Amino acid sequence: MIQIDNMVAGPGEKKNTWLSIPGSGIKLPVTVICGKEEGPTFLITAGVHGAEYIGIETAMQLSRELRPEEVHGNVIFLLVANPSACKDYVRFLVPEDGKNLNQVFPGDMDGTLSERIAATITDKLQSKADYYIDLHAGDTSEEVMPFVYFTGVAEPEVCKVSEEMASAMDVSIRARSTATTGAYSSACMRGLPAILIERGGGGRFSKEEIQLYKQDIRNILAHFRVLAEEEVHRVEQKEVRQATYIDAEQEGFWYPMYSAGEKFEEGTLLGEIKDVWGERVEAYYAEYDGIVLYQTVGMGIKAGDALIAYGRVM
Repeated sequence: MIQIDNMVAGPGEKKNTWLSIPGSGIKLPVTVICGKEEGPTFLITAGVHGAEYIGIETAMQLSRELRPEEVHGNVIFLLVANPSACKDYVRFLVPEDGKNLNQVFPGDMDGTLSERIAATITDKLQSKADYYIDLHAGDTSEEVMPFVYFTGVAEPEVCKVSEEMASAMDVSIRARSTATTGAYSSACMRGLPAILIERGGGGRFSKEEIQLYKQDIRNILAHFRVLAEEEVHRVEQKEVRQATYIDAEQEGFWYPMYSAGEKFEEGTLLGEIKDVWGERVEAYYAEYDGIVLYQTVGMGIKAGDALIAYGRVM
């Protein structure tokens, strides 16, 4: 049985409900699937960054497709965590307070809207889960290769299970993270094994990408026996233990040299910022042989904007 506010779902039931954010008038859409058979509870969230639509569409489709009679345990879907950004096509932030929802977990019920959303997700949803999957993508201004983050800084058993979840996916890269904030990393620090998946970007998606994203999740559910089906593995997965994140040092126009998923050698020019006259004002070179995990594809940038993330493949 799963209870969320006044909604109660028993074995063999699937129910849709709304999760209210106190003091805001905002409600978040939730689907709960209670299997007929006992098993663990998975929480799957999408739309923490509201314009990362591929995660939202994946969660909406999969929540409709999964049937209680095939589920061993429970699956809770939070379909859109940041509804205002989703509707207004806003990248990264919650429009009402200008904060990045993914950076305020575990939240504060007496804080701003972002902090109250985070606190509600933490208290009302994460607290019910045994495992947690957070669905992301390149935002409207980003491209990303398919990969998954797992924690490397929580308690050893949480790190082990988080890596096991990541390894069950059919993606070529899993990245060990040292982050302690964020929806999934905050959960890990509090003892809940969790991962963050990245796939797609640019505010759009294809049918093929959606199918691959759904297969990622089904693989994890199958690995932990929530679904009685075979895992699908088409690619060899390797690990990134060192990653570098580059932010713009000043405003200008960004010109990347590579695409997400491409490899390069140490010393290679990764991208440059030019002024309006076409003169180079900043250049960024690789510190080691690596692969582009994600980068902005937006041309105009401000100081402090994220430009590129790359990692060393082990």
